[in-house]
Amino acid sequence: MASAKYLYGRRVKLVLTTPHESVTLLYWQTLTHSLGIHYNVPFSDSSTPPTCTVTIMNLAEKHRKLFKKGYEIKLYSGYAEDGVGLLSAGVIRRISPFTSDGTNNTFSFTYREGQDYSKLLSSAERANKKLEDARKKKTKVIGKKAAANLPKIKKHSALSFGKGVSASTIIRRVASDAGIKLDKVYLAKPKIYKKGYTAHGKPITVIKEIAKACGSRVYYRRGAIIIDDLSKIKGHNEHILITEHVKGRHGGTGLIQYPTTDSDNEDAKHQTWTITSLLRYQVSTGSVVTVKNRFLNGTFRVKSGEHVCDDSTFTTTMEVYV
Repeated sequence: MASAKYLYGRRVKLVLTTPHESVTLLYWQTLTHSLGIHYNVPFSDSSTPPTCTVTIMNLAEKHRKLFKKGYEIKLYSGYAEDGVGLLSAGVIRRISPFTSDGTNNTFSFTYREGQDYSKLLSSAERANKKLEDARKKKTKVIGKKAAANLPKIKKHSALSFGKGVSASTIIRRVASDAGIKLDKVYLAKPKIYKKGYTAHGKPITVIKEIAKACGSRVYYRRGAIIIDDLSKIKGHNEHILITEHVKGRHGGTGLIQYPTTDSDNEDAKHQTWTITSLLRYQVSTGSVVTVKNRFLNGTFRVKSGEHVCDDSTFTTTMEVYV
């Protein structure tokens, strides 16, 4: 029988990827590893990627200079015995001014979960933009009057699909064409487009619209894009058990507050409960967790939540569907 793993001895690992190197910063809760790293990492089933915040205490200037807007970040966390896992991954969006309270110097930045796909274009849109840019450049050289007599630009047509194409095929082809990485695609009600389909607009918007038409939705999970129907059946089962310590019994797996629910939402289509535990890196959007408590007992799917690490807090708060 495997020995018990205890949730103590904080571990935080931050990996920064620059065009030239990969840099790792560590916080271990020991006397010899005292670099303080704080973070707020929200997660949800929204199609808009969440924004995360990281604060590093007393970081040397040469290391601060490594952080630039657009650089990739991966944040890991966990415990000495339970291990460390990926919490979040994304791209730096903003670096805050360097500050000090007289005792500690503080360096902070924010990053958005996953890659920024909102501005990506399809191959046809990229080709058309190239043609338009070339025409603008030529117009500057010959003048607007002469340019008016130039032949009309023959634009590339949008991605088109023949009769009987499946929604899954469209989604995967649009994603591949634009360079969007999909970690999982599950359509609750697979749709066939009998008359074919033409993908107009931004690729990520097309993908979201088709997923919605098929009873599923797009959301971000640890930097990756997931498409599913948010049901417990299709959840990510990392075998997470959340219980409280009971006096006179061994163990407890992190629950630090009684689960709560909003009584005003008793008639809501999907009632939710809020659970707060010691930080569990295994938990993210879509995770299937088992909770054992006298107020809430069962297996549920995680809707949203937040991982928080600061001087006094090392917790995961999650909202689960009931």
